[in-house]
Amino acid sequence: MSDMATSAQRAAAARPASARALVCRILTEAETGSAYLDQVLEKHLGRSRLPERDKALVTAIANGVTRWRRRLDAELALHFQKNFAGARPLLKNILRSALFQLRYFDRVPSYAVVHEAVELARAHFGEGLARLCNAVLRSALREPFVWPEAAALAQTNDFEKLAQALSYPEWLLRRWQELYGSAEMLALAQANNEIPALTLRAVEPARHAQTVLAELAAAGATVREIAGLPHFYQVPPQHHLAKLESFKNGAFVLQDGSAGLVAHLAAPAAAEIILDLCAAPGGKALHLAELAPQARVIAVDQSPRRLHLLVEAAQRVHRKIDMIAADARTFSGVTAEVVLVDAPCSGLGVLAKRSDLRWRRRPEDIPALVQLQQEILHNAAALVKPGGRLIYSTCTTEPAENEEMVAWFLAGHPEFGLRPAQQFVDERFCDEQGFVRTFLHRHGVDGSFAAHLQKSS
Repeated sequence: MSDMATSAQRAAAARPASARALVCRILTEAETGSAYLDQVLEKHLGRSRLPERDKALVTAIANGVTRWRRRLDAELALHFQKNFAGARPLLKNILRSALFQLRYFDRVPSYAVVHEAVELARAHFGEGLARLCNAVLRSALREPFVWPEAAALAQTNDFEKLAQALSYPEWLLRRWQELYGSAEMLALAQANNEIPALTLRAVEPARHAQTVLAELAAAGATVREIAGLPHFYQVPPQHHLAKLESFKNGAFVLQDGSAGLVAHLAAPAAAEIILDLCAAPGGKALHLAELAPQARVIAVDQSPRRLHLLVEAAQRVHRKIDMIAADARTFSGVTAEVVLVDAPCSGLGVLAKRSDLRWRRRPEDIPALVQLQQEILHNAAALVKPGGRLIYSTCTTEPAENEEMVAWFLAGHPEFGLRPAQQFVDERFCDEQGFVRTFLHRHGVDGSFAAHLQKSS
């Protein structure tokens, strides 16, 4: 708030936040700070006394505004009549949140959306910017911008307008077009703009699956099984799965189908030692422990805070996991039949779930990540017992972090060879090179990559 703000404005801003006021605060903190949006949401919603329904509204608006930010900004700039890009971040987020609701929500009347935005602007900035806010939103209501078809923009290579229409950075759309062509680029971009379904995995399916499905049915959830991946189910995003008794009792976990493929690719067996080198928050380690209950699973992660999440999850599903806080690039002292490297990566396969990642990631990030992945893989190779398996996985679509990384590794470690992923998981998730490779618009699961590398005996 400005130093010139009145005491009345300060008092208004200090009052407990309404859902929409909280959205604007969260968006501004995420945009101007270093924390990711999901971290900022978790912090503020954990403290908030809002009803659960309003917390869900905050999450939906915050993710929607973030996902569509470039498109919203382009439209607002037409009505702002000043330098919208140079406006105060909080004012921009008040306008973005209101326009997002006007364009994508129909549960609140337009006059109410405009009124609340104007009151927020008045409380924080005074009468002048409240009037500006009112004028911009009413102009946007009177004269909505008609966006050209994305396919037409792609055909003319108008990437600036296409990036506005689809709400992406230009470099990412150009990269996807280079890799997959225009039709696949558009399909992938549009799939990542949809609100993702929730995916769950039934724990010990023979024991719990029917109970879980019955409780979902009682909650009114439409359940869809993922083809080729038994006991993984998707439900619409509006459901609060963590509130269900079967979740609290450890009968299911929230886990994307692409993550589930990795555990099957590893083919864990009883009495083996399984080392997960980048383990937190631990979904893959827990899945491996379930597939091989007699195995010893060791979870390694650099962050004690993130390992604590794994402790909580393991307790809930009644699994024993050994945990070690250590750097995957230098960890030593244990060798294993299975070493999993779920590597830190650019995350370009999970843009639907992480709405702010498209704005944070830069092309120049990739070389640094590749260097990190190489260091982890090089150390991991020494931890695999003769005849053991090294499983390498990412949640990105970027070749330098995927198949090119595997090629680099095999060139430097001839004691390893690639085993076709089709031997372990349904072939619909595998490519002709023998890798697991998934895309949201093709498979209905997050974008991912995985390889099974066997060490010679």
